[in-house]
Amino acid sequence: MPVRHLNFTNRSKLTREQANVLIHSGNPATFEAQLSLSHLPETAGAARVFVEAYHRTTRMRFDFGTVAKIASPPPHELRLTEFADWKNISFRVKVTSVSELPGRIIAWANNIHPRGPVDDPQSDLVRWKDTDLGGLLWDLEFDERGPVVLIEKTLGHATIGQDGCFIASAYPEIFRRALSEAVLADRTSGDDPDHWFTEWSRDYLTAKLRLPPVPQDANDVEQRRDWIEQAVTAFGRQFKVIDQWRAASIIRGAQQ
Repeated sequence: MPVRHLNFTNRSKLTREQANVLIHSGNPATFEAQLSLSHLPETAGAARVFVEAYHRTTRMRFDFGTVAKIASPPPHELRLTEFADWKNISFRVKVTSVSELPGRIIAWANNIHPRGPVDDPQSDLVRWKDTDLGGLLWDLEFDERGPVVLIEKTLGHATIGQDGCFIASAYPEIFRRALSEAVLADRTSGDDPDHWFTEWSRDYLTAKLRLPPVPQDANDVEQRRDWIEQAVTAFGRQFKVIDQWRAASIIRGAQQ
């Protein structure tokens, strides 16, 4: 029997404008997908559209009809019941053929970070999680969406994360470790659409800190380390960490 070779080279990568997700907090959280697929060819009209929510090994899949007739399930069917915390969820969109090669992906978007509710804002850069750290105040872990700051659960990130002394002493190091993970360990340059650092680079490092691009040569470790230190210094200025420390120290002195 001849072997059929699947050709994935004609996949269309969907942009954020074409595949966007809004999430609504609750117990459980729900979501809505904003899909614009009119740019796909008429021959793709019958292709199936699926939206997947995922975090690590947990996944939920939702049927959104076809390219020609996108049909969102009702809100009660978009409940994210398999996830403990909506802040950890990422999404992907898959458009799959039903004709010549059924199941072949013809358009997709991966690692979609959903827009959160305006009354429950998240940090632009990191997420927070309270956990048992066995004697540490804070630590850092990474998943497919980027860094997560872990805070000793007996104290809680709502308190510690807003403390001026913590901001001054820990924030620059959190930032340094996150950049080191991306540009030294993962060796990315901010041009991989599926890597969390690409959004950081575009929306924060370039737009807000006015930093130059990451040095392209991933083997030039020293040049990349110098770039990281430049970024951390700019970050410290923006967050005014010295002023944060001074203000917190004055408050503590007045309370004694």
